[in-house]
Amino acid sequence: MSLFKNLILRVFANKKPNVNFNFKNVSSVLIRPMGHSVGDTVAHIAYIRQLKTLYPHCKIGVFTNARSLPIYQCCRLIDVLLDDSFTTCLKNRKKWQVHLDFYETYNSTHIIKTGLLAPDINIIFGKGNKKYYNADNVKNYDFHCPPPPNAHIATYLTTSIFNQYFPVSEPDVSLELSAQTLREADAYWLNGHDKKYRILLAPQGSEESRCIPASELAGLLNGCDPKHIAQVQFVLCNTRNSQAYLEELKSLCRKDICLNLSPETSLSQYLSLVASSDMAICVDSGTVHLACAFKKPLLGFYANNPANISKWYPMHHKDVPSLMVVSDLPAPSKETRHFPLAEAITWMNARFQESEAAKP
Repeated sequence: MSLFKNLILRVFANKKPNVNFNFKNVSSVLIRPMGHSVGDTVAHIAYIRQLKTLYPHCKIGVFTNARSLPIYQCCRLIDVLLDDSFTTCLKNRKKWQVHLDFYETYNSTHIIKTGLLAPDINIIFGKGNKKYYNADNVKNYDFHCPPPPNAHIATYLTTSIFNQYFPVSEPDVSLELSAQTLREADAYWLNGHDKKYRILLAPQGSEESRCIPASELAGLLNGCDPKHIAQVQFVLCNTRNSQAYLEELKSLCRKDICLNLSPETSLSQYLSLVASSDMAICVDSGTVHLACAFKKPLLGFYANNPANISKWYPMHHKDVPSLMVVSDLPAPSKETRHFPLAEAITWMNARFQESEAAKP
């Protein structure tokens, strides 16, 4: 081990455990997220809501960056958004009672930052061992709350130390945008202004290999009931190679299907695009979790990977229709193809019927 890492362990990796901490009286909680992807960030909305339910007058802060900031800005329960820097940690030294460290591995940077923060207590969750750092030589925590195997990412507080003192509410990832923001999002749907039912298509994930084949998505869309299709518009989210995907999709779809590509969007704009839709059809990706957050009916397409599904299945609201479609390929598989479509087509047409029935 290098001299630098030895020095970190000696100076920053030891803390006298505060085992008698009063969990009935918490005035401030600072969250270090497990990551800043869209899915990670939406999961943390559930934690924030659970904490505010337990401690209504508690100040809640979150470390953020440019990737996650637009999502956290939609959550009115957060009191402080902090830039994740050494300077910020030093300025916040001894200013927070509880530090929830959801990051899933150890690294030198975070060990130093936690030492600089010096919270009353530090709670860690599913920390994976690294070559030089592990739970045996990094003793900067007061409570270790590893989640159960294959627990959903949004349920970590449910089985944590908090549950020994209070019943922790079920995860709720709900977010809301202002009416003005939603009105501005109408511009993304103008090419289908005469269509009343908006469906967002997000078949391409952040990884190029995670993609619903255009032929299979076309099979789904071609299953739309012709008596409803005149009122439906589909907008494909704009990401890598989306134009080529759209052209292939159009070539495979019925001519009466209204298909358009969204403009390029920032994350803030993309949030409003999702929130202004009436339904989302997505591959396993951040858009799945945004659709859940904005309470949109969801068709989610997942590889037949049980470990991934248990951790990242759609955390949809109980009153909002949702269907997860899993690949027919043998498990475990990371392939997002070979999807059974019959149930998905029936489910989708049922949403159209509900929309028609709800018309005044």
